[in-house]
Amino acid sequence: MVLVVSGCSAGTGPAGVASTSPTPTSSPVASPPIAGPTALASPTPSTAPAIKPSATLLFAALEAKGTTNPVGWNTVAIAGLDGYARAKATFIPMPVPYVGCANAVLPVSAQVAAGKVYFADGAGVIRALAPGGQPVEVTRFPLQSTQSMLSFAVSPDGTQLLATIITLPPKPASAADPCASWATGQGSSIAQDVYAADNGSAARLLYSTTSSGRPDVMAFIGWDKVGPEGTYPTVWAVQGGGPHHYNGVPVRIDPNTGHVTGPVSIPELCAVEDIAASGDFVCVPAGTRDFTMRKPDGTELWHYSAPTNISYVLELISPDENHLLALGSTSAVIDRDGTAWGLATSFQASAWLDSQTLLGGGNGSNFAYFFRPAPLRDDIGFTGMFVGTVRN
Repeated sequence: MVLVVSGCSAGTGPAGVASTSPTPTSSPVASPPIAGPTALASPTPSTAPAIKPSATLLFAALEAKGTTNPVGWNTVAIAGLDGYARAKATFIPMPVPYVGCANAVLPVSAQVAAGKVYFADGAGVIRALAPGGQPVEVTRFPLQSTQSMLSFAVSPDGTQLLATIITLPPKPASAADPCASWATGQGSSIAQDVYAADNGSAARLLYSTTSSGRPDVMAFIGWDKVGPEGTYPTVWAVQGGGPHHYNGVPVRIDPNTGHVTGPVSIPELCAVEDIAASGDFVCVPAGTRDFTMRKPDGTELWHYSAPTNISYVLELISPDENHLLALGSTSAVIDRDGTAWGLATSFQASAWLDSQTLLGGGNGSNFAYFFRPAPLRDDIGFTGMFVGTVRN
């Protein structure tokens, strides 16, 4: 997912973390409205004037500052669509482990919860940043080496954290053929350590495993009202192309033991695309082009059948669960009543800020938003990775 944040000058925050005071950056530049949504199914889209989203809508995003690595996230920010950063902090980026002739897939190093963004640095330190505030250390998860990969989740009230660290084998002394023994898992092992921590307290180890070859591993992806979410198995390296939205099969995790309790939905029956804060999820039934919104127990809430001439690759749930952002060669907003609103090709939507506001880019602009019932686009001017909406 892609988002923009505002730029600021840096100062020095607590615990050696550089941060900024919440000062404005450049004012948003109004762009001509994008072409309005066209109905892929009736009824006709509204022609009412666009209403600009409130400046109180805030989001958290990661940026890669001063590096040629576009995903070398080293800055976290809380910003608004009015072009102002409410808070910003820099941190040591996550290490990128050696994975033979493949490319490492790093877990997202930030989560939003309880009106703050929680972010991890390359030393395993978790800090929290609130609008108008400075970063505060929450806990530390001990990374073993530069071959370690950290994922974590924060409870919705911000009081509990879970994390898993997988440590891959080191780069061989002789790697004339990087696709040989290391990449195939011969004679190598992967360690996995799962931790829990209360906010403001030291982390405690829940369990450790060590497996040879290329074992399945777990990673955390979030924490909804049902409980912690993760992936198992998890994609941690790819050759060509890219992993899916969750980089693995979404599963439920016991908050007390850190063990997987089962899949969010049986993958052979319904492939999970996105999970809402309530625990409801959208998935694609096997062998179909349909979308189905379901409760955590699997009960269907609503259903949509995509036209045969349109192919979508990912569906993202709006906060009120009445809409889906369907992404593909043709992107659209799918309403609960079955209406599909086509988005202009000049606007590449990638995330929901609230149930009326989409974030994305297009036409050479770095970042934009789209507001219904009529479209409006503002170029805020910076690129980054959307983490989530900051809600109290």
